[in-house]
Parts: sequence; C-alpha cells; structure tokens
Amino acid sequence: MDRKIRAFLAIVEEGTLTAAAERVALAQPSLTKLLKRLEAELGAELFKRLPRGVVLTPFGERFYERAKRIEAEYRFAYEEIRAAKRGHIPVLNVGAGPLYHMLHVPNVFEVLVREFPRTTLNVVADINRATMPMLAKGDLDAVCGELSPEHEIYGVEEIELMDADMGIVMRPSHRLASGPLTPDTLRRQTWVLFQHDERAMQRLSRFMGNDPLSFSVAVTTSSFATGLRIVSGSDFLMLAPAQLAPVIEDAGLIVRTPNEPIWRLKTGIVIRSSIRSIPIVKRLIELLRESTSQPAATTKPFLKAIPGRP
Repeated sequence: MDRKIRAFLAIVEEGTLTAAAERVALAQPSLTKLLKRLEAELGAELFKRLPRGVVLTPFGERFYERAKRIEAEYRFAYEEIRAAKRGHIPVLNVGAGPLYHMLHVPNVFEVLVREFPRTTLNVVADINRATMPMLAKGDLDAVCGELSPEHEIYGVEEIELMDADMGIVMRPSHRLASGPLTPDTLRRQTWVLFQHDERAMQRLSRFMGNDPLSFSVAVTTSSFATGLRIVSGSDFLMLAPAQLAPVIEDAGLIVRTPNEPIWRLKTGIVIRSSIRSIPIVKRLIELLRESTSQPAATTKPFLKAIPGRP
C-alpha cells in the first residue's frame, strides 16, 4: 500500500506525529515529509496542528473515509491472493457472543478441526462492542452474534441465521420462578450484567418504563460463566438469550421470558467478503446454518462431519 496513505492513517489513529512515526517505523521528519507530499498532491491541508497533537480538517475527514477503504481493499486483495496460493488459510479467527460461543461454535469447531487440519481455529468470546472493531481492523475474520445496523464496516457480508429472545436467568427458588414477569413484578430487582453493555441497559430501562429507580445493577462481568455462578448464589437476575437454556440449566438455573418480550434480536454471522469463497469459511457458514436451525437441546448430536470432506 502507498506509504503516504499508510502514514496518513497512522497519524489519524495515533493522534500525534511521534506515536504515528513509531507505529510505521519511521523517523518523525520522514513521516512529516510524507504527509507534506500527500497534502501537496491533494492540494489541501489534511490536519490542523494543535499543541498536543493533530486533528483532521474537513478535507482530512473526507480523505480519511476513502483512505480506510483503500487500506481495506489492499488487505482484502492480499488475503485473497495468499489464500488462493496456499489453498487454505493458516488461522481462522472468529468472534462470538454468548449465544454462539457457548452453544454453536464449539460443535462447529469440532467438525472444522477434523475436516481442515491445516487451519488453526481461534475464537474470541465477547460482545459485538468489542469484536466488531476487531473485524473492521482485520484482527477477526468473522463475528457471530447480534446483527446491528450501528456497526457499519466496509467490505463485510451479513448472513442472518436466527432470532433470539432475551430471557431472565434466576435460581429455581427465586420468588419470580413462577407467575407473571412484568415491569411491576420485576420492580426493584437487582441484576448481574454480562459486560458493561449500554444497549442492554437501555433496553432493560425502556422495558421498566424508563424509571431509574425501578432496578439496579450490582455486578458487571466479562465472563458469562461467572455471571451464572453469581446468580446461583444470590437472588440476583441476569439477562441472557432464552435459547441458552441448556447451558443455563446445566448451571442449576432457569431462564424465563417475560410476558412482553424485553427485546428480540436478529443474530447471524458477519464475515469479510474477501474470504467468503475459501472452503473452510463456506463450511463454517454451512455448519452454523445447520446448528442454528435445530432446537438447542439437539444441536450437538445434529452436527456430524460429512464423509469425504477435505
């Protein structure tokens, strides 16, 4: 990729010439020369110099959008050519939210390991807020989870797989284990939240009538399993996709859906278009379609390697 564009992107993303020079392994005067050459070619100033760094000018903001696409297209072409020459990819990196990394990805990976032994599989278990930026940067090849319009990434393809209803996890002995689940019956309950997910907080707040005193969050955790353990030892509640019932019940808990849904989310896989035709990626999508089309309790036995696969 053009060194001037690489230098420009580093300056934008690092915020200072010093940090950008270190990132692209250049002396700062050399980096400054590249920037000046780019600005001369474009006939416009791209950055406004500040005492503690730089910020984009309006012309710089326009060029940044194009430069990101140039970088992405270069990366896509690089990936396609390397995969075509090798006939495979050495590592497949997949991000997955709780519904996928606890219920579907393990079974899918079990098949892929057998069928594609030359590829190492890596899963990053986290919510979209963390995994989507990694997909945009090229650190992940695909993300399984909620499909949301708020994440606009150039050069990716969305494949819808299943709808998921958000349920409420609790102990079987909890007073809300039977009877109606409404904003009134849930009032003043204490919650465990998987990750510090602002969107989940907003949806729960809206369900509860936007009353800030109607509920409280006692714990946020980056571990779904830890959240389940906390709930099992307390009267706290936790939000989770109802389709995770087998995992939740294995932890000695139950999951219930309210009389009026808190929210229903569309889920699927978001994948970089440049690797869509690679055999292991095509098989990943195929297996995820099979897994998500089955009832949760029958997912594991349903997935079997097909004889004759590469």
